[in-house]
Amino acid sequence: MNLFNKKKILMISSSKEGGGPKHIFILSEQISEYYDLYYASPLFQGSGFYSKDKFLKISERKVCIDDIYKLIKFIRKNSINIIHAHGKGAGLLARLVKLFVDIPLVLTFHGIHIQCHNYLYRKVYLLYENLFGRIDNHKIFVSQSELSQAKKYKIYIGNNFSIVNNAVQNKKSKELIIKNSSIKNPFLNYTSKKIIISICRLVRQKNIFEIFKIAKKLKDYNFIIIGNGEIFEKANKYIINNQIKNVYLLGEKKDVYPFIYFADLFLSTSLYEGLPLSILEAMSVGLPIIASNVEGNKNAIIHNKNGFLYDLGDIENATKYINRILKNKTLYSKFSRNSIILQKRVFSLSKMKNSYLKIYERF
Repeated sequence: MNLFNKKKILMISSSKEGGGPKHIFILSEQISEYYDLYYASPLFQGSGFYSKDKFLKISERKVCIDDIYKLIKFIRKNSINIIHAHGKGAGLLARLVKLFVDIPLVLTFHGIHIQCHNYLYRKVYLLYENLFGRIDNHKIFVSQSELSQAKKYKIYIGNNFSIVNNAVQNKKSKELIIKNSSIKNPFLNYTSKKIIISICRLVRQKNIFEIFKIAKKLKDYNFIIIGNGEIFEKANKYIINNQIKNVYLLGEKKDVYPFIYFADLFLSTSLYEGLPLSILEAMSVGLPIIASNVEGNKNAIIHNKNGFLYDLGDIENATKYINRILKNKTLYSKFSRNSIILQKRVFSLSKMKNSYLKIYERF
């Protein structure tokens, strides 16, 4: 397709890390053949499908008048055809911009998590959504439970909405990778014990102190946490002060797949989710999953099929489930196989790509 015939889409994110920006990157790889893509976010993340002349830097997790002005100017200068905002902050920014530019706005929520906020915040947010939500031309929910949350809290949805599950690339199973020795084992210093891995931003939402409580009860396993964030130092001090010897914070990693391939099980203790990419990545290589029974997680894990869901705070059940999987080879193989099947069947890139293309074609 000739570049000059492509419609132009502006992707907006007010976050520079986490699932939203990663989703934009994955989506962009899938649709750059069909659309000319532009970006506005706090951090430039260069790749083969866009360059700095198609990027506008905006503030992180806040709305500034200057950003609104810059976005309007950027949209007009580049003759943008569609705005696609990702997340609440980007959604507010895009809605304000749309008051000045008459082009379609698509909003992907990436999680509706007002239950963890106080009464006043919830009231203000719901009032805002039910007023400004009418500006959107199309809303996208990344999981069925995210749509259910919106309906539960009576957020304005309208008639133009879709559920488009997050997705990841299909991968070879961990057994094939390890058998063929095609990837170097990053856990050579930890191989005396089986490895339970968590991949997440180190923020309150991810509830990683629950991982530490689980780890204290399961000293026969090593717990590896990959990611960075505002509570990294606090978490590290907690590990030291409580003399937890089997938890390792490895920080941010550019490529998480070598770590997933050589782990034995994936653990998520999140308070809430949209539809976590890290769990889908773990499923794609055949890891069984233990996850908190919260929105988002329960759309990826089928209890007793590809893992177990446990109630938040129920450390006893979480530890029981971990032992049950790692000490039963038959159960482990069943969950591993089902993880791969479920990811390919429900959370494949081809499904996500086709869904987004159909949405964009409406405009």
